[in-house]
Amino acid sequence: MDSIKISKEHNMPTFPNTELEILRYWEEKDILRKSIEQRPTDKPFTFYDGPITSNNKPHYGHALTMVIKDVVPRYKTMKGFRVDRSLGWDCQGIPVEYEVEKELGFEQKEDIEKFGIEKFNEMCRKSVEKYQGEISALTKRMGRWVNKDEEYATMDSSYIESVWWSLKELYNKGLLYQGYKVVPYSTRAGTTLSNSEVALGGYQAVVDPAVTVKLKLKEKDSYLLIWTTTPWTLPGNLLAAVGRSFDYVEVEYEGEKYIVGKELVETIFGKQLEILNTYKGEELVGMEYEPLYPYYAEKSKEGAFKVVHAEHVTFEDGTGIVHQAPYGEEDFILMTGMGIGMFDYLDDQGNMKEEIEQFKGMFYKKANKYIMQDLQERNLLFKHEEYEHQMPMCWRTNTPLIYKPIKSWYVKVTAIRELLVKENKSIGWVPEHVKEGRFGNWLEDARDWALSRNRYWGTPLPAWVCDKCGEVEVLGSFAEVKEKSGVELRDPHKPFVDDITYKCEKCAGEMRRVEDVIDVWYDSGAMPFARFHYPFENQEKFKSKYPAEFIGEGVDQTRGWFYTLHVLGGALFNKKAFKNVIVNGMALAPDGTKMSKSKRNYTEVNLVLDQLGADALRLYFVSSPIVNGEEVVFSEKFLKDITATVLLPYWNSVKYFLNYQSQFKWKYDSNWSTDNVMDRWILARLNQTVQEVEEGMESYKLHKASKPIFNLIDDLSKWYIRRSRERFVNGDKQALDTLHFVLFEISKLMAPFAPFISESVYMTLANGFIPSVKESVHLEDFPSVNKEFLNEELLSNMSKVRDICSIGLNIRDEKKLKVRQPLSKVYIPLEEKDMMEIVKGELNVKDVIYSEKKVEGEGIESQEAKYVFVSLDTKITEELKEEGLLNEIVRGLQVARKDSGCQMGEMISVKYRSESKEILDLIEKNKEKLCKMIFVESFEKSQEITGNTVIKVENYTLEIEIVK
Repeated sequence: MDSIKISKEHNMPTFPNTELEILRYWEEKDILRKSIEQRPTDKPFTFYDGPITSNNKPHYGHALTMVIKDVVPRYKTMKGFRVDRSLGWDCQGIPVEYEVEKELGFEQKEDIEKFGIEKFNEMCRKSVEKYQGEISALTKRMGRWVNKDEEYATMDSSYIESVWWSLKELYNKGLLYQGYKVVPYSTRAGTTLSNSEVALGGYQAVVDPAVTVKLKLKEKDSYLLIWTTTPWTLPGNLLAAVGRSFDYVEVEYEGEKYIVGKELVETIFGKQLEILNTYKGEELVGMEYEPLYPYYAEKSKEGAFKVVHAEHVTFEDGTGIVHQAPYGEEDFILMTGMGIGMFDYLDDQGNMKEEIEQFKGMFYKKANKYIMQDLQERNLLFKHEEYEHQMPMCWRTNTPLIYKPIKSWYVKVTAIRELLVKENKSIGWVPEHVKEGRFGNWLEDARDWALSRNRYWGTPLPAWVCDKCGEVEVLGSFAEVKEKSGVELRDPHKPFVDDITYKCEKCAGEMRRVEDVIDVWYDSGAMPFARFHYPFENQEKFKSKYPAEFIGEGVDQTRGWFYTLHVLGGALFNKKAFKNVIVNGMALAPDGTKMSKSKRNYTEVNLVLDQLGADALRLYFVSSPIVNGEEVVFSEKFLKDITATVLLPYWNSVKYFLNYQSQFKWKYDSNWSTDNVMDRWILARLNQTVQEVEEGMESYKLHKASKPIFNLIDDLSKWYIRRSRERFVNGDKQALDTLHFVLFEISKLMAPFAPFISESVYMTLANGFIPSVKESVHLEDFPSVNKEFLNEELLSNMSKVRDICSIGLNIRDEKKLKVRQPLSKVYIPLEEKDMMEIVKGELNVKDVIYSEKKVEGEGIESQEAKYVFVSLDTKITEELKEEGLLNEIVRGLQVARKDSGCQMGEMISVKYRSESKEILDLIEKNKEKLCKMIFVESFEKSQEITGNTVIKVENYTLEIEIVK
């Protein structure tokens, strides 16, 4: 325990080393368990831990969320709530698969199937476990407390069974269905993605060929011009869309006639041309044209290869006539609405299928070149150019997405959209704008959730379909699987679950499971109930912990985990899943760019912790705009600033107390009181800070909760201790009582934010001083406001005093008058005696005089700021000058004492000499005073001085030797 405490013998703290000692102490004493169990079971506070994707080494993003998820539970525990600390692992899905694929050098899904799904999935399982240790180690090192009995993993069989239950619930409610739609698709991952996943991946600038293509009209010697940035979709062209009310024209260019949007003629042809005919879009509707390719010519019987009206047509780019193929969402809706059967000529990897004979086997992007070449040879390519545009990217493989018509399973979010919007209105968001902005807007336009994924390592979709009659059954438990098939399912993952079949109850067919797994984001959204294996067990436990009082994750989760939690909460339980949420921003590298392992543009988090400690990182995070959803540049410089302005001043203040406590044998008195104005002021500041911290924490605004503590420590060290120094030097018990109390209360106040130094200070000031204390500061109650000490008038007056002193010191600085040089008087607009005494001491003046306005006169300098002014008399008499010189000597002797290693209160002797008679006379005259102030037994004038310590006193020098 002594290794945790601060000692007056310590010169400088070693925060990282002390933190490691404290971690060991917490484990030895089982402090986490005790902190939970001492709180009543009927006063729970629930927070959900968003499962961590453990597919890579931990980074600052992990550290940041660890801090947020630790600060709030620690605070709520100290406020009397029983707070279990969960930790979740997001173990499945594309992120994990992709890491294993990279390890194996795989490029396509077929590689996985050749390798073997069972072996591949086992590698995925081990890959997850590989990084869990490192993430757990960082969790511990950051001081985040988690209790093992609340830990969960999305790959566990019990977790998956609960997910199956929920899917059956959705199916029975009509909220899970199979449909054929155009959806975002990753050719690298070989699977569909949800719209929320598209938002996670964002958009990047991509250069593609933009082509303008000629469609030959059947009944007219003219061409329609269409434009597209996806030449690979042209073999599937089925329609040309116009706007019914738009103006179109027919023009002649280089011997051929073309129909285009009227206002686009100059853009397309590079000049204005003679108009042969004008049309409204509705006049073009119904015109037929020749198919570009023969592959789907039979679709003409279904209404293809003609001009149609479409609402999505614009004149913003292109030709005003829009190419329609099955690979656009609006195109798909238009064509299926007309009764045209859909098709898909790309395989899972984005290669052209056999049916597109001319380009079969080509990757869609490679096919662009050959399709353009073919159209050029057939005189159907009007022009082409390189075109930069924004493309959605796969959130895990960072490759461009396409939109692909696919038969998939969907959660019918549109059916509960109104409920989701309504429930969101009662959620407390930090920052507040996310509620109606990023999250609210997303809900307002929420689409059905593309759920199924044609992948391998994930929660299998528990839907069995009859191979004869098409009957569908969604099974919601392993018991139901056994009842239907006779098979006891031990591992529900692929490929084991794929082997389970059973007879259809409606016909003689065989029920086989669909091949898909589900979106990994469904796994994470199911954690409130699945972590407890609900509803198969822990029903009361789940109900008591739903919804969560608090969650917290990064801003990207507004369309990830926050969204899936909210959707499943509404779909399954008809209410929100969480009441309050902190949305954190992103930590950027020192150069303002995204942190990148390949660029090595940041220092590894563990190295920073080894050098500066976890408390510095925690305090930096909670006090920055990053906990209010904003991006911040991260640099060790900021952590060093936190150490220099918060941790060190607090540590030094404790050490300062210990020095005088030891010297004067101070003892704790539970009935202490004080009437000193500085004591009353620092107690008022303490209680003001408690109030501000509580307000910030109750509103989940961590930056507003933490900064008042920084300000309090600054006031304590730079104002209270400095202005009370003479009292401490004289062993004033009221001052020592007050300082001990304030330092002790700060340890409790700061405990949720900086748990290590808080523990160190608590142990230092409690053990050996206070008769009955807790084993840890984290077993204490959070400080409450003592209104007896909360003195608003005193706080206001002291604020004015500090402003007055700041102005007075500025005058001294401008006039080059050292503070050690006494001055005769100062005029100020404050008449309280206590306040005047403080000004007198701080400005080192003999008299403080109240005045309602600035005073003028010889040698009087005046300045003002805000609501106060100072008129300082800067004239120096001979008597004042002599006192100033004596102060310089005292200061020099004090520094020499410290430099020679003297302990506080240790008596010394001083030898001295000087060429200045004035200095020698001054010492002789004030020997008795100097002896008392510097703890000197004797002053001896001597010509033999060793050590050569020189004190400069204005233009003179004084050589001294300290003799112990």
